[in-house]
Amino acid sequence: MPISVTQLLAIIVELVLMLVLPVVAAAWWCRRRRVPGSVPLIAACCYLLNLVVNVPLVAVVYPGLGLPPLATLALTALTYGVCEELARWLSFRIGPLRRHRDGDGAIAAGIGHGGTEAIMFGLPYLLGTLSLLLAPSSLPPETVAQLSAADPWLFIGTGLDRLPAMAGHLVFALLIVLAYRKGARYLLLAIVAHAALDFTMFALRDYAPMPLFIAIWALVGVAALLLAVRLWRRTPAAAV
Repeated sequence: MPISVTQLLAIIVELVLMLVLPVVAAAWWCRRRRVPGSVPLIAACCYLLNLVVNVPLVAVVYPGLGLPPLATLALTALTYGVCEELARWLSFRIGPLRRHRDGDGAIAAGIGHGGTEAIMFGLPYLLGTLSLLLAPSSLPPETVAQLSAADPWLFIGTGLDRLPAMAGHLVFALLIVLAYRKGARYLLLAIVAHAALDFTMFALRDYAPMPLFIAIWALVGVAALLLAVRLWRRTPAAAV
């Protein structure tokens, strides 16, 4: 086997965090709060719909503009904020989400949106792991060598990286519910907050020491989770 048992266990933890945890969290929340299971599924579909717009822009159009790296980063973050929050806003106009513009519905939708993002990140890791274990000759030799020498904590860290992002999506979903309840300014707030968070963390990832990025990202996750709990408690349970 091209990787050690310790590395394999770390990869399993990584994949559980990225692929299994979102599904379990969505199912648990919907059952506990009596939210239809279709709520996170609709949110997930709207997240995938947003990719149709933002991926061509970010992956094809922006790199060809010749902008300075930070300008490209800012444009990318703004695109993510606009596309994802408009998709989230649209999701709350569909079927059961329209009837669950409340705290419980927002949490379920946030798990669906953020969880699908985590799964989309995790699928290539799953395919890469299967290739490494079952057909290592299909991978470039340098890739196999890098994975064989990788610290197991690197794999676990990749999985943990999705947790603060998912906490952020809970906050954004609650802001979208508030946009329906209290006015469009909350939609604008969700877009600006999403873009600002992405730009800050992308810049730290690219230009700051890794320990600083990890520390700040962890603090962001804790702060987002606490804010989500506070917003959820202040959002009436009955849909409007």
